[in-house]
Amino acid sequence: MSSEIPFREVPYLPQRLVVEHRDDGCILLRNGQPKRRHPPHMLAPLVYWASARPDQVFLAQRDPDTPSKPGWATITYSEALARVRALAQGFLDAGAGPDRPVMILSRNAIENALVMYAAMWAGSPVVPVTPAYATLSEDFARLKHIDRLTTPAIIYVEDGEEYQRGLDGMGVGDRLVLYRKNRPEGVTSQSLDDFASPPTSAVDLAYDRLAPDMVAKYMLTSGSTGEPKAVINTHLNVASMVKMIRSVWDVERLEEISQGPQVMISFLPWSHTYGAHSILHSMLDWGGTLYIDWGGPTPARLPEMLRNLKEIAPTQHTTVPAAWAAIATELEQDRDLAKTFFSRILVMAYGGASMGQDIYERIQKVAVEVTGERISLSAGYGATETSPTISNVHWPSDTMGLIGLPLPGCEFKLAPVGEKMECRVRGEGITQGYFRDPEKTADAFDEEGFYKLGDAVKFKDPENPDKGLAFDGRIAEEFKLASGTWVSAGTVRVKAVEAVNGALSDVVVCGLNQDEIALLGFLNEGWCRRKTGRNVGLAELAEDETVRGAVKDGLMAYNRANPNSAKRIARILLEKDQPKPDAGEITEKGYINQGRVQALREGDVKRLYAKPYDADIIEIK
Repeated sequence: MSSEIPFREVPYLPQRLVVEHRDDGCILLRNGQPKRRHPPHMLAPLVYWASARPDQVFLAQRDPDTPSKPGWATITYSEALARVRALAQGFLDAGAGPDRPVMILSRNAIENALVMYAAMWAGSPVVPVTPAYATLSEDFARLKHIDRLTTPAIIYVEDGEEYQRGLDGMGVGDRLVLYRKNRPEGVTSQSLDDFASPPTSAVDLAYDRLAPDMVAKYMLTSGSTGEPKAVINTHLNVASMVKMIRSVWDVERLEEISQGPQVMISFLPWSHTYGAHSILHSMLDWGGTLYIDWGGPTPARLPEMLRNLKEIAPTQHTTVPAAWAAIATELEQDRDLAKTFFSRILVMAYGGASMGQDIYERIQKVAVEVTGERISLSAGYGATETSPTISNVHWPSDTMGLIGLPLPGCEFKLAPVGEKMECRVRGEGITQGYFRDPEKTADAFDEEGFYKLGDAVKFKDPENPDKGLAFDGRIAEEFKLASGTWVSAGTVRVKAVEAVNGALSDVVVCGLNQDEIALLGFLNEGWCRRKTGRNVGLAELAEDETVRGAVKDGLMAYNRANPNSAKRIARILLEKDQPKPDAGEITEKGYINQGRVQALREGDVKRLYAKPYDADIIEIK
């Protein structure tokens, strides 16, 4: 995309990077821009906007029982505050407090948000759990582990019937179960409407007791190498992080350009830090409107995601690369969608995983055709332990793979680890550790109190640090071939997916102690069906010669550009199913867990290296 085509105005404040090189080889980075003052806790923005913008819509969703109906159900800031106060009274009557957490089992929904904020108002930490652990699991092992770890006193489920198996598998006992609809059987339960009570002075006293160091949530890690850990998020962690994001904006100019409050639409789950904090709570802090999307970048959910994007014109849109890949394809094919999507948007962003340059170029091509301008598409970076966002690309950029630079209020340390530089961070948004796990807590921080992210980073231009940091692979995903050559699995993964132009949604990079790199490939179902003209399942698509040919041709082109053994791909096996989130093969952020997939699909990994190769193996010569 030509750099002569201007970017649509984005009111970023000037970059003020402070760089310090130390004798021990570490590099310290800080943002010299002052951080905006944060509120004392996560409930303060709700109280503020209920007064400043009482009639502004806070949340909107489709009819929860008949989502096919047109239109949106909404709740304003004043209505949300009234409802949260009534539910907070219910929690106080039920004995809420710091040692009585509230577990939430629900998709993103208005009631989910109200229960979350009400429980925190009453002083109970919230434990948001991915619905898959209670609905898709066969043995509920992860759900039971989370229950034992966090010991919630109250469980909220959106639908008692939908979550009945999970409640039974978890063993609720005599604990109270709240529900929106369909009373669950065999447990002590109460509907949300009956649970809410007219607020008394106790609600006001509970609000006055809220403090920055109080635990707001136990956010669960994905459990990539075993059982999930419970990350302690205080009110300070989240409230400070949101203001860090806003500290690189000229906020007044942003609302002037947007002609009003910010508008976002998102499917990113609130059981994960990205959706819960960088989306939901950021919109609350902005005083904006969040449209809850029950779609997603899968064949089954994609039509709903597109339906919503055709109706709602966001001012900002941030999502995972898998969703951007799906959006790029649809924007190319549907000009009405493109006109709506680009009509008001100022900033596009991605997080959770690296994104290929090809997706960016395709989106910008449509943006220029529709608007005559490029739209900034940049990255944010962080982790569950960092609440999450600690850096982003806060300048117009046309380079994917960057993680940006530190936001005001946090400090980076780039520490030498082997031949790489590991990114470490400290600041107000960083967790104090893992709940009831002092050993893992101690291992997570270095001797200076920096949290060790486990990611390698490098400067895009070592001579000009202001151009930002680029992701340089996971330290733990680096491995050696039998020759002793180091392989960066993260780099190979992104480039390989990019090379096949849409045929693959993701790959797992194999080769530890082997002579060559080989891949397990997961197909992009929608692309493959359009390419072949066949509406068939994954097993048949994986055997289709058109699909196999497209994958082989793309990887052969990749090998011509990457001939050395540290990058060259020898073979690929196309998987005949998709990765399983409940088994930990894919995280809620939408990226493949390399180690977990290889452990669970050990047989397929062995097939990649077992001569003679069977007919499913595609050799890349």
